[in-house]
Amino acid sequence: MRRLPSLAALRTFECAARHAHFGRAAAELCVTDSAVSHQVRQLEEQLGVVLFVREGRQIRPTLAAGRLMHSLQQAFDLIGDACDELRDPASLAVVRLAVTAELAQKWLMSRLADFSAGYPHITLHLYEQPIDASAPGQDIDLAITYGSGPVDSSTYFVRPLPALAFFPVCSPSLFNQGSLKHPRDLARHCLLHDDQDGITWTAWLTTHAGDARPARQLYFAHAGLALEAAAQGQGVAMGDNLTAAEDLLNGRLVRPFSASVTALGQYALVGERLRLERPAVVQLLDWFQDQLHE
Repeated sequence: MRRLPSLAALRTFECAARHAHFGRAAAELCVTDSAVSHQVRQLEEQLGVVLFVREGRQIRPTLAAGRLMHSLQQAFDLIGDACDELRDPASLAVVRLAVTAELAQKWLMSRLADFSAGYPHITLHLYEQPIDASAPGQDIDLAITYGSGPVDSSTYFVRPLPALAFFPVCSPSLFNQGSLKHPRDLARHCLLHDDQDGITWTAWLTTHAGDARPARQLYFAHAGLALEAAAQGQGVAMGDNLTAAEDLLNGRLVRPFSASVTALGQYALVGERLRLERPAVVQLLDWFQDQLHE
């Protein structure tokens, strides 16, 4: 078990760092100035770092203090949320959800108002799920992953999202230029990639365009950025039936060709089975399922 400094000293330090003043920290904690100074000095000795630069009656937090304060505030928030749920589970339920960047930007954001209206008692914390992560992080209640999912099915549950099909998309203005009549015409356009190896475009071109080679290529960190670039007329991106659905529906994007290829991976809702004991997690899971069936 790791050895931690005194919780009282950490709480006193966080208050002093937040106020950048021992006197105001003492007033908030209902202790004397000297008690705050003693707790901070004790913490500095335990950690072996200087947390405040003392300039007469003024204090200035060091860089180390800033890093520690940020982490402590997150930890105290977690502790506070857990205690609040124990006191009154119906009044506050915090759920931590991690979503891949492209799905958050292109699918989830427009639906958050619906979730808030239907579940006002749930406070949602959103985090980014790395595209190559197969399981949620340690403090995440539910994650949307991409790939094959976690190996340990005894610890995690996996609920697959609809199977993905990939297809080219572009802006209506680019399509209306009349230069995309056949998949081979892509050779005259800039291809927008959402991966660094170009494997998705390669699979589609090999299947439907023979030996067509693009004139230019741009690479983005994730599909949300590539789709946005396509909507702004920067080139042709590879869309799918989840992330491109809303832009296709509202006319920001069009499909120049109907041909598609099946994705090798799949999005899935993943979480630890133990977390299904929390009603709020189950409610979020059910809401996701309802949204996907629409």
